[in-house]
Amino acid sequence: MKEIQLELLLGRQVYDVDGKAVGRLEEIRAEARGADLYVTEYHLGAYGLFERLSALAIGRAILTAIGAARPDSKKMVPWDKLDIHDLQHLRVTCSKADLQTFN
Repeated sequence: MKEIQLELLLGRQVYDVDGKAVGRLEEIRAEARGADLYVTEYHLGAYGLFERLSALAIGRAILTAIGAARPDSKKMVPWDKLDIHDLQHLRVTCSKADLQTFN
Protein backbone atom coordinates (compact mmCIF):
# COMPACT_ATOMS: atom_id res chain seq x y z
CA MET A 1 0.00 0.00 0.00
CA LYS A 2 1.37 3.38 -1.02
CA GLU A 3 0.88 6.41 1.21
CA ILE A 4 1.08 9.95 -0.13
CA GLN A 5 0.03 13.39 1.04
CA LEU A 6 -3.16 13.96 -0.95
CA GLU A 7 -3.05 17.72 -0.60
CA LEU A 8 0.04 17.67 -2.84
CA LEU A 9 -2.13 16.40 -5.71
CA LEU A 10 -4.84 19.07 -5.51
CA GLY A 11 -4.71 21.59 -8.33
CA ARG A 12 -2.25 19.56 -10.40
CA GLN A 13 -2.86 19.16 -14.12
CA VAL A 14 -3.70 15.60 -15.23
CA TYR A 15 -2.86 14.27 -18.71
CA ASP A 16 -4.15 11.27 -20.64
CA VAL A 17 -2.14 8.53 -22.37
CA ASP A 18 -1.85 10.73 -25.47
CA GLY A 19 -0.39 13.64 -23.49
CA LYS A 20 -3.59 15.70 -23.75
CA ALA A 21 -4.62 17.77 -20.73
CA VAL A 22 -7.68 16.26 -19.05
CA GLY A 23 -8.15 18.80 -16.24
CA ARG A 24 -6.87 19.75 -12.84
CA LEU A 25 -7.35 17.35 -9.95
CA GLU A 26 -9.70 19.19 -7.62
CA GLU A 27 -11.46 16.61 -5.43
CA ILE A 28 -10.56 13.22 -4.00
CA ARG A 29 -13.23 10.77 -2.87
CA ALA A 30 -12.41 8.09 -0.30
CA GLU A 31 -14.21 5.56 1.84
CA ALA A 32 -13.46 4.28 5.30
CA ARG A 33 -12.50 0.65 5.70
CA GLY A 34 -11.87 0.04 9.34
CA ALA A 35 -9.33 2.57 10.56
CA ASP A 36 -8.03 3.33 7.04
CA LEU A 37 -9.27 5.51 4.19
CA TYR A 38 -9.08 4.25 0.62
CA VAL A 39 -9.33 6.51 -2.42
CA THR A 40 -12.25 5.52 -4.67
CA GLU A 41 -12.15 8.25 -7.33
CA TYR A 42 -10.72 11.59 -8.34
CA HIS A 43 -12.74 14.53 -9.73
CA LEU A 44 -11.21 16.88 -12.27
CA GLY A 45 -12.18 20.29 -13.61
CA ALA A 46 -14.17 23.29 -12.46
CA TYR A 47 -17.04 21.24 -11.06
CA GLY A 48 -14.55 19.30 -8.94
CA LEU A 49 -13.21 22.57 -7.56
CA PHE A 50 -16.68 23.77 -6.59
CA GLU A 51 -17.37 20.35 -5.08
CA ARG A 52 -14.22 20.61 -2.96
CA LEU A 53 -15.34 24.03 -1.76
CA SER A 54 -18.77 22.56 -0.85
CA ALA A 55 -20.36 24.93 -3.34
CA LEU A 56 -21.35 22.59 -6.18
CA ALA A 57 -24.89 23.96 -6.59
CA ILE A 58 -23.64 27.55 -6.68
CA GLY A 59 -20.76 26.59 -8.94
CA ARG A 60 -23.07 24.79 -11.37
CA ALA A 61 -25.26 27.92 -11.58
CA ILE A 62 -22.24 30.20 -12.11
CA LEU A 63 -20.70 27.98 -14.79
CA THR A 64 -24.04 27.72 -16.60
CA ALA A 65 -24.62 31.49 -16.41
CA ILE A 66 -21.23 32.32 -17.92
CA GLY A 67 -21.47 29.59 -20.55
CA ALA A 68 -18.63 27.51 -19.11
CA ALA A 69 -20.72 24.44 -18.16
CA ARG A 70 -19.00 21.85 -20.35
CA PRO A 71 -18.98 18.06 -19.89
CA ASP A 72 -15.17 18.09 -19.72
CA SER A 73 -15.45 20.35 -16.66
CA LYS A 74 -16.56 17.40 -14.54
CA LYS A 75 -14.43 14.37 -15.31
CA MET A 76 -14.26 11.44 -12.88
CA VAL A 77 -11.22 9.16 -12.69
CA PRO A 78 -11.53 5.80 -10.91
CA TRP A 79 -8.80 5.26 -8.31
CA ASP A 80 -7.02 2.64 -10.41
CA LYS A 81 -6.88 4.80 -13.57
CA LEU A 82 -4.66 7.56 -12.15
CA ASP A 83 -0.91 6.96 -12.33
CA ILE A 84 0.58 8.61 -9.24
CA HIS A 85 4.13 7.28 -9.57
CA ASP A 86 5.34 10.75 -10.57
CA LEU A 87 3.46 13.28 -8.43
CA GLN A 88 4.70 16.15 -10.61
CA HIS A 89 3.21 14.62 -13.79
CA LEU A 90 -0.12 12.93 -13.11
CA ARG A 91 -1.50 10.77 -15.91
CA VAL A 92 -4.61 8.72 -16.43
CA THR A 93 -4.10 5.30 -17.96
CA CYS A 94 -6.76 5.84 -20.65
CA SER A 95 -7.75 8.47 -23.17
CA LYS A 96 -9.67 11.60 -22.20
CA ALA A 97 -12.68 10.36 -24.18
CA ASP A 98 -12.85 7.19 -22.06
CA LEU A 99 -13.34 9.08 -18.78
CA GLN A 100 -16.80 9.36 -17.27
CA THR A 101 -18.40 12.51 -15.93
CA PHE A 102 -19.81 12.83 -12.43
CA ASN A 103 -23.13 14.42 -11.45
